[in-house]
Amino acid sequence: MTSSNYILIADDDQNIRMLLVRLIQNVAPDAEIIKAKNGVEALSALQHYAFGLIITDYHMPGASALDILSSARAQNPWVPVVVISARPQVESSVLAAGATAFFAKPFEIEPFSILLQQLLYSS
Repeated sequence: MTSSNYILIADDDQNIRMLLVRLIQNVAPDAEIIKAKNGVEALSALQHYAFGLIITDYHMPGASALDILSSARAQNPWVPVVVISARPQVESSVLAAGATAFFAKPFEIEPFSILLQQLLYSS
């Protein structure tokens, strides 16, 4: 697994948060998952934990994925950040801002799980 067992899931949709928790638990059962239901909670979590992976929705109350990405990169330029969004048109701007990957909602489980394995277990 990555150097940090902490994984941040930031999404204002509780169903998506719970789906992501289950996917991560299947891939990395020892992961410490921190959940944020809005951008403010996500930015606060970034101040308290050194994350090995960040998964964030693009549009949330309090801060966008671009805000979270900027804060995460300021603390650790190498932390993988995966952005998910119901707005596929934001993909190019998110990747240009430094996101590791982008998935449009609704996303397919298998490719997302494969990406999780790659990000968490590649050296």
